[in-house]
Amino acid sequence: MPKHLRLISHKLCPYVQRAVIVAKEKGIEYQRVDIDLADKPDWFLAISPTGKVPVLEVTHDDGTQDILFESAVIAEYLDEILEDRLLPADPIARARERAWVEFASATLGDIYQLYVAQDRAQFEKALASIDSKLAQVEPELAGTYFAGGISASSTRLSRRYSATSTSSNAGRS
Repeated sequence: MPKHLRLISHKLCPYVQRAVIVAKEKGIEYQRVDIDLADKPDWFLAISPTGKVPVLEVTHDDGTQDILFESAVIAEYLDEILEDRLLPADPIARARERAWVEFASATLGDIYQLYVAQDRAQFEKALASIDSKLAQVEPELAGTYFAGGISASSTRLSRRYSATSTSSNAGRS
């Protein structure tokens, strides 16, 4: 176990949650430092090869440091430093779990498109992409998280967007 872990992120970064969840599940202590992505500090740019968060700074007992980047890599590292791994031992099962992590990452990108949609058509396109992805997940999780289908919640989201966009556009020409 390393001497000190410093997780560098942004307060709204959805990807850092992977590392946070693994650390909490495994009882791993870490220091979280949130930075302003619009004004990245020089010290951060010096250690982050991509300029993106999260980054994990690992300080070892001898004082040496390693920098890890990319949220899935950080989460896997945290899983591996203590026993009772969260990922399965079987290589096929572990690979399948990693594939679902990547699938979820792509879905996060689609969810982001809901936030930045400029009009109802863009919002509906993003929603359709999310529905399509969730329909692929449903057989894997049948009877658990997605029981009852997805389309009802999608319809509520669509109506909410329509009501919000109508009220926020009131008085604009």
